[in-house]
Amino acid sequence: MIKAVKTWKLASQEPINPELLKLSQNDSLVARLLVNRGIKTTDLARYFLELENISEVSALEIPDMQKALDRINLAILNQEKIVIYGDYDVDGTSSTALLYRAFGMLGKQVDYYIPSRHHEGYGLNKNAILKLKENFSANLLITCDCGISNFQEIEYANLIELDVIVTDHHSIPEIKPPSVANCNPKVLPETHPLHYLPGVGVAYKLAQLLLEHNLNDKNLAKALSHTLLDLVALGMIADLAPLRAENRYLVVEGLKVLAQTEKAGLKKLLNISGVETNPNAEHIGFGLAPRINAAGRLADANRAVQLMITEDETLAGALADELNSDNQERQILCAEIFESALQMIEPEDLKNNVLALASPAWNHGVIGIVASRLLDRFYLPVFIMAIEGDIAKGSVRCIDVPGLDIYEEMKTIQLKHNIFLKYGGHKMAAGFSVSSSRVVEFQNIIREHFLQLLSQKNIAKILKIDSAIRLQELNSSFLNRVAKLAPYGVDNPSALFVAGPLKIKSTRTLGKEQKHLKLFLQEPNNPKIYEALIWNRAQEFLDDFGRGDTNDLSIAFTPKEKFYLDELSIELEIKDWKHFQDVDPVLFSRFRDSSKNMLKS
Repeated sequence: MIKAVKTWKLASQEPINPELLKLSQNDSLVARLLVNRGIKTTDLARYFLELENISEVSALEIPDMQKALDRINLAILNQEKIVIYGDYDVDGTSSTALLYRAFGMLGKQVDYYIPSRHHEGYGLNKNAILKLKENFSANLLITCDCGISNFQEIEYANLIELDVIVTDHHSIPEIKPPSVANCNPKVLPETHPLHYLPGVGVAYKLAQLLLEHNLNDKNLAKALSHTLLDLVALGMIADLAPLRAENRYLVVEGLKVLAQTEKAGLKKLLNISGVETNPNAEHIGFGLAPRINAAGRLADANRAVQLMITEDETLAGALADELNSDNQERQILCAEIFESALQMIEPEDLKNNVLALASPAWNHGVIGIVASRLLDRFYLPVFIMAIEGDIAKGSVRCIDVPGLDIYEEMKTIQLKHNIFLKYGGHKMAAGFSVSSSRVVEFQNIIREHFLQLLSQKNIAKILKIDSAIRLQELNSSFLNRVAKLAPYGVDNPSALFVAGPLKIKSTRTLGKEQKHLKLFLQEPNNPKIYEALIWNRAQEFLDDFGRGDTNDLSIAFTPKEKFYLDELSIELEIKDWKHFQDVDPVLFSRFRDSSKNMLKS
């Protein structure tokens, strides 16, 4: 089986700032986890440890927000027709639902439009703009999670006297579109608390402004804005936004709102996803978000918006059932396409430092998910295309290598070869289309480009280890300390530890297709048996270690709480494994130096 070999390295060996340790209440584990994530100053650490003292940054710090507010207020005053134009993913649909609800709080009826992924593609298109002008009598269009790359489309909107406000977060082109306002936090410095807001974050900031400036009661405006934070958490986690600075604050508060949500659709979606209490980032990432995304991937994303804005319990239940059914179909399609893609890949292909795959048999609505899975397996940039008639529609996923920005590389390729019909995205992910007649040419261009670009770079998959621990250190207190950094996500990954050598007492495959594996492990001088899980990679592990009778296993894992019959236990979620003798001894240095009790509270 071809796969990427992962290198284990300590995330950081940098000393802990005494002020940071003090802020962490002298808990060296918490301080170490912060430092390992690049959180080295007390200002940044307060977003993790003192959220109660954090104030939200004003929306007006995003350039053009005042222009957007003024134009919307003029539309409200003149009773103009406003239409919200959103993307078809969770970020776009949650942004659309959020702004729709905000206008409703002001007693303003607006319409919304979500383009078809399959027939219209990403972003604005001229046919939709003309339809909104003629059929909806639209005077003002507000984009959500799209628009910044649509110069020609917005120029056309201006020609037919339809004003456009862009709220977006994708990479900004050299020439901005001729909108009334381009509200994009990417123009702010990377150190700014709002720089990494996703589309739903920008929509939320605009909603805050609207409520603050149109309601006489500022406390009421603040309270109403707060009720929208469940949608912010949903879109932000689904879009893999970095959980740093204000993003983290909004997600933490949003999860609290989601736990008590009064939105009929979200309540039904929580229920059908099996989330009974205290929804967390994983519940959104693996439960709610895939079901919402499935609506746009397979059919009509308007149903996702409808789910998030309806107050009708019966309709909400029916929509949740539809989205759940779509997601089950999506899972089957993803598995089929993933296996099909694997059959195309030969060992020789990996020497190009990129995967460029295409097929007319693939559904382009789900190829982005497949691209992510291929990246995880091979740890190479992935360009994957579904050929549909004259056009091949593609998705890109990129590895995390210093200095590598996939959107910038696509700009370079376009300047040199003029190959893309359309493209856009950001550092780690993008979408594009090319002419079907040029697919083979495109694949050759991509392979040549990345063969040269990455030939001098270390593109090995690195697992950043927080610390080595002995399994006997694991208890509920340890998990509570680790949980202080939750919710985990992009730029704030789950705590990852190594342990070993371990003895495999027994194993058991799980799941309908036996793709998962449960292990029962034991460490030297400790009679306790620990349960561990490997998701989707059972055969890989069995090929490496068999089913037991070995005592040189080392694992990279995240400890998780497990409740069974109301009893708490700890389960190890294994991310990778090696023979103990193959692990860099540096990872276990804390056991050799008694002065390094860095995990003590």
